[in-house]
This record gives sequence, C-alpha cells and structure tokens, in this order.
Amino acid sequence: MKQFFAILCLGFALASCNNADNKTAEPATTEDKSTTEVKLPFPLEMPYRNWAIGSTDNVVAGMNLMKAYIDKDDAALAAGIGDSIQLDFDLYQAKLSRDSALKVFAVDRAKYNDLKITMYDYVSVVSGDKTQEWVTYWYKQSWKDANGVADSMNVVDDLRFEKGKVVELSEKVSHFMKK
Repeated sequence: MKQFFAILCLGFALASCNNADNKTAEPATTEDKSTTEVKLPFPLEMPYRNWAIGSTDNVVAGMNLMKAYIDKDDAALAAGIGDSIQLDFDLYQAKLSRDSALKVFAVDRAKYNDLKITMYDYVSVVSGDKTQEWVTYWYKQSWKDANGVADSMNVVDDLRFEKGKVVELSEKVSHFMKK
C-alpha cells in the first residue's frame, strides 16, 4: 500500500512538472481598441468621446419635462429648460430663449387632445471628459385631433443636459400617414 501511495505521488509530481512547462506560454489577452485605432469607413468629425452610461437623474429630469409638456404645466416645463435651448425637429431648427421655447411648445401642444406616451426604452450617456451628457428616449406618442380622430407616431428624442437642465432637444419621428 505504501508503495502504491509513493508511485501515485510520483505520478502527480511528474504530471505537475509537465503542466508547468505548458503554462510558459502567455494567455491571450483582450484589449479594448478605441475607435481611433479602428479603420472606419467614415471618419469621425470629432474624436471619439469615450461614452459611458450617464446619470439616471437626467433620465428622470427628461421624463419630467415630457410629463410637463403633456400636462400643459408651463412652470414645470420652464424649470427643466436651460436659459436657452437648441431645438432640432424634422422641419424646424432654432436656438431659442426659454420664454420663446415655451411659446413654441404651447402652440405645438394645442394641436393634440388626449396626448399619451408609451415609453419603450432610454439610455443616458456621458462623455469620458464629462463635457457632454445626453439622454435618448424611444417611445410612441398617441393623441386625438380636434375632430376626435386617433393617431400616433414613434419618436426618438435626444436631450443634452447642462447642470441638470435641457439645453438641446433633437427629435426624430416615424409617422405613418393614414390612407
């Protein structure tokens, strides 16, 4: 029995020596390549900003702004907008003061009755140097017009924040016209 145990130990010792030789090769490592090292088919106008997941505070602030718009709450809407705001819609682009933006939103909001939002998803991002904070929302907006006819559209909103206030709103919509 002692001889069997000694042979078994010798076998383990020899096996570990062989495994040690196999471990001399370095394991493969995965390195994070930035987009500047990658050959892109379209060069970036500005350097890649090393985006990371951003603040949920901005997510809530942006949704509160949407809710204020739906509820026609001008005070809450004004509280969520910076001193000025850049608006970029499909057929309208302007940089406006807060007061002028509120007038634009009031005229637009008057077009809709029974306005509702079905939120699909969002993402909050911040640049690596902390100079840019954005939140993107994907949602469906439903309403009835003045004649009570229901309609809807899919919306993607990009909101840029500075100090907790929205200073830029870029909105893209997919609206399918009824025949």
